[in-house]
Amino acid sequence: MKQYKTLLIGIVLAVLPFNSASAIIGFGIQGGQSVFSVGARGPFENSDALATMDTGPFENSSNLGIYLYLDIIPFIDLEVDASIIGQEYDFTFGNRLGNVGPYQAYWGGASIYFTARRKIVGFELPILGGAQLFAGGGSNTHSFAPLVNLDLVESLMDGDLGAQPEFDEKTLVDYIEDNKIDKTGFHIQGGLKFQLFMLDAFLFYRQTIGDFEDVLDAKTYGSMNLRLGLGF
Repeated sequence: MKQYKTLLIGIVLAVLPFNSASAIIGFGIQGGQSVFSVGARGPFENSDALATMDTGPFENSSNLGIYLYLDIIPFIDLEVDASIIGQEYDFTFGNRLGNVGPYQAYWGGASIYFTARRKIVGFELPILGGAQLFAGGGSNTHSFAPLVNLDLVESLMDGDLGAQPEFDEKTLVDYIEDNKIDKTGFHIQGGLKFQLFMLDAFLFYRQTIGDFEDVLDAKTYGSMNLRLGLGF
């Protein structure tokens, strides 16, 4: 009987920290919906080749990534997350041989966020277990694909905008890799964290601030994010 009591106490002691949202390390997957709007651009013109092109609008791209956090410093949690984002859009092209398109193009990017966050208040929820309201901020880095422009189209057409357009996929990939747009910024975020035993969940809003006007037509954009993972 004494052995059973010792085992029961051990189980309770092992469960209680997780149930009070006190994990010191956590990791998992993250998904979200970005909030921005990129308007139609163009027409862009090349008078020598009588060539024109324009791009269509797109908005509110989804993102997917992973995260890791550490709660080893009093009052502050440190976290890093990496995500990718992607979106389809259309572009059209025309020269003296006529107009072609719309063609389907792809815009995307990869981002890394470094964040320090702090619990504002903790509380218990029925069934869901421990929960906390948190806020934080930090820095971020990004690499975005350029939008289609006349330089890109000229590269795809072997330098002759007046020729019949024949777009090569490998040339497109090489151009994007050679002309990716690197950005840095900072962000603020806030939301809720839930923890039941070893299961973590985060629901939070993030505002990313920086010089994104040549990529997203804005200096700042938001995102609503959901995380699911494990905390120990």
